[in-house]
Amino acid sequence: MRYTLSTALTSSLLLLSVPALAAEPENADAIVVTASGFEQPAEEVGQAISVIDGEALARLQITSITDILVTVPGVRVAKAGAVGQQASVFIRGANSSQTLVLIDGVRINDASTPNGQFDFGALLTGNIDRVEVLRGPNSVIWGSQAIGGVINVTNALPSEDGLAVRARGEYGYADTASASGNVAGRAGRVSGSVGGSYFRTDGISAIVGGTERDGYRNASANARLKIELSDAVNIDLRGYYNDADGAYDDSGPNTPPEFRNKQFLGYAGLNASLMNGKFNNRLSYSRTDIDRDGTHPNASSFSNFAAKALIDRFEYQGRLDLIEAATLVVGLEHERTSAETFFPAGGGTAPDKAKSTVTSGYAQAIIRPAAGLTITGGLRHDDFTNYGNATTFGANFVYTPNEGKTLFRGTYAEGFRAPTLVEAIFPFGNPALKPETARSFDFGMEHKALDGRVVVGATWFQRKSDNLIEFSLVSFQSENIARARSSGLELMLAAKPTDKLTLSAQYSYTDAENRSPGGNFGKQLARRAKHSASLSVDWTSPWKLDFGASLFMQGDSFNNPSNSQRLDGFALVGLRAAYPITETVSVYARVENLFDVTYATVASFSGANYGSYGRNAYAGVKVNF
Repeated sequence: MRYTLSTALTSSLLLLSVPALAAEPENADAIVVTASGFEQPAEEVGQAISVIDGEALARLQITSITDILVTVPGVRVAKAGAVGQQASVFIRGANSSQTLVLIDGVRINDASTPNGQFDFGALLTGNIDRVEVLRGPNSVIWGSQAIGGVINVTNALPSEDGLAVRARGEYGYADTASASGNVAGRAGRVSGSVGGSYFRTDGISAIVGGTERDGYRNASANARLKIELSDAVNIDLRGYYNDADGAYDDSGPNTPPEFRNKQFLGYAGLNASLMNGKFNNRLSYSRTDIDRDGTHPNASSFSNFAAKALIDRFEYQGRLDLIEAATLVVGLEHERTSAETFFPAGGGTAPDKAKSTVTSGYAQAIIRPAAGLTITGGLRHDDFTNYGNATTFGANFVYTPNEGKTLFRGTYAEGFRAPTLVEAIFPFGNPALKPETARSFDFGMEHKALDGRVVVGATWFQRKSDNLIEFSLVSFQSENIARARSSGLELMLAAKPTDKLTLSAQYSYTDAENRSPGGNFGKQLARRAKHSASLSVDWTSPWKLDFGASLFMQGDSFNNPSNSQRLDGFALVGLRAAYPITETVSVYARVENLFDVTYATVASFSGANYGSYGRNAYAGVKVNF
């Protein structure tokens, strides 16, 4: 760690000494949706939200969404191998199962996994146009799963003017090839967008020390259609499909299990704007359908499995602008979830099946009592078939004394998460589990200087969790941790000294520890590094050639609750370049892990580290018109 970190820092200083700088952080001028479920200016939201748009994703040449999430303050990523292998995301020390994931506004958390978390390994950039990350609980609007945070991923939207076509192809390390394309347009009152992407790689051994390659393939399709029945009423249709398969190492290098995952999201919504736009209504139905299976030649292996999850969700949301200074948001929801798991090695001859429903209602008021001040507060009530009733509260404020140049934000939020179906059923579940609860505080500020060319920000947070649910590698069942606590500091800087030069940086400190009486009291929660930092710089030269460089650093963490397996910290440097051949065609190339650093963010049950790519390079071409 000492050698690679010093090497990386030296390299980054050399890069900064020449004009080659890069990317944006949180955009205070952005429009966000994760705060209240509808579009709001970020400067009217008291919660900490980061936005990464499609332009940044393209400029940074991101392949996997996890590669951009690690640069968001307070976010940690644990990947069990290279691209396509299982990946978990932790926001501000919260469990990965406490992060709600939305694709085009539809929740995709997998009820058939042991803790209901979403596997980010299958989420590649493809035709993604935007990623929005809300850090901290938002259970009032989004319910049980949003106890730790919300990540909303948006695919390409319909075009508002004429036809828009884009395509991309790339080839590189480990015989990796990828392609994506999207067509969007509008004809009268109908607008739409449709696209697809494909990715394949020979990969590397998932566990360090293997000689065989664990390959991966991923194909996805996205579609959106908007039909305007009148100036005030429209129909919104959305669809997303992903089919991925690959190999992985379950118990050691060169072991042969394979997996296949299929994900489908469907959404149909009716939107009506009444009272001259003061009363907006949304009525919708969505379905999430996930199928997973694994195969292994050893009949007694738990890598032989079949799992299926279905979520049917009915929603109504209304937004009423009572007066200019007050907005009321109300919602009603009903969700039916079913999960089915089958492990032949578990001795059962029939699948384990479970169903649950939850009916919810919420109300949130957004009040603007004085110039520059916005106060938001709300309540949510959930009625679970398996875990009774729960009421959660959340409130936040944002204040600017100087028309947006300086923003002060503060949040208090409560969270409640009922155990998922698989957490509560055998063979790996525990029917005695208690629901998780959490309370979170944060306070932050953001300041713009030099006419907005420099933006700095800082946020302090603290969260306390009771009955945190963790999967035990001793009992191989889910168990409650009586108490857990995390606190930390998030710092960000964005600068644009010239129109050709941009720079962004972030540092976050997250202290997440077990506070339950017993042998693990005071231990760090697994796979949450305390320290993380990133720096990105981009420069457009006089010759139209774009240069960029990135530095990412992460400190030590522990692989297990007892902190007996240490995962060493690491530093990674990447370089990139792009050149426009014409107004519609450009070529690009990048080198990742420039100094060939060996690192791991997850270790296997046996203690062996999961592998990661050494130095690797790619080149591609993009077409936009």
